[in-house]
Amino acid sequence: MPLLAGLTLVLGLVVLLVLPEVVSLPDPQVGVYVQMEGKKLRLAPFAPGEFGYVLGSDMVGRDVLSRVIYGARYSLGLAASVLLLRTLVALPAGLWAGWVGGRAGRLVQALAAGFGSIPALALVAMTLGGLRWLVPGETGWLLTYLAMLVLSGAPRMAEQVRRRTEEVLVMPHVEAARALGATPRRILMRHVLPLMRADLAVMFSSEMAWVLLLMGQLAVFGIYVGGTVAVRGDGWVRYIEYLPEWGLMLGANRLNMLGAPWIAFFPGLALGLSAAAFHLLAEGFRLRGLRQG
Repeated sequence: MPLLAGLTLVLGLVVLLVLPEVVSLPDPQVGVYVQMEGKKLRLAPFAPGEFGYVLGSDMVGRDVLSRVIYGARYSLGLAASVLLLRTLVALPAGLWAGWVGGRAGRLVQALAAGFGSIPALALVAMTLGGLRWLVPGETGWLLTYLAMLVLSGAPRMAEQVRRRTEEVLVMPHVEAARALGATPRRILMRHVLPLMRADLAVMFSSEMAWVLLLMGQLAVFGIYVGGTVAVRGDGWVRYIEYLPEWGLMLGANRLNMLGAPWIAFFPGLALGLSAAAFHLLAEGFRLRGLRQG
């Protein structure tokens, strides 16, 4: 059941990714700030259902539904990038530590225990909060954001890979390959990794869920990628987010929760459902592995 539910939700995310290519949606960057209601003028934001806005509009009249749909590409792409970078660091490190053992294994254990002793949200939020004004430019901030999200989870992934590698290395067919003089690279690639496929599927799905959840939590504290732009009118200035990225939309509009809660709610809901999708997928893979084992 969790596997089916997870696959269904992930399929829904895939649909969101391709939907802008097959359906004509309002431009996520263009809004209508003033609408005519009878003989009166109404200013944005507009609540869900008003003036044809299914999920409402943001502070400058941009369609929230369109921005949420377009935002899937940015948010899921960002989370997938973090997962890929974590994997590029953790997988080789875990395989190497599991093969070598000794000090290498203890080092990976120590790093995992050290980073795991502090909640990821607290670690990343405090570090990024302190570095916010020291990092120059949007590109520098994006790289710093990615680096912290990678470092917060890579040691844990490496430790999981190390433990599983040590378990596989004592299996008879692996010991036979070592006795026949197979190289470490051949043993790890041909005999260890294939037996870790189920474990890696669970780990990757679970880590994707945790990355999305962490992105949402950081956004609530005002930590997100991308910036805001000033929109000036006759006697007023509003600072709005530019990119339709879920974390950015949530974080930049968190102070509008009392007056226009839908602007931040729906991007936050998208992040939560995406995290739930990958968590259910991981749980489904885990239960399937237990039944097969």
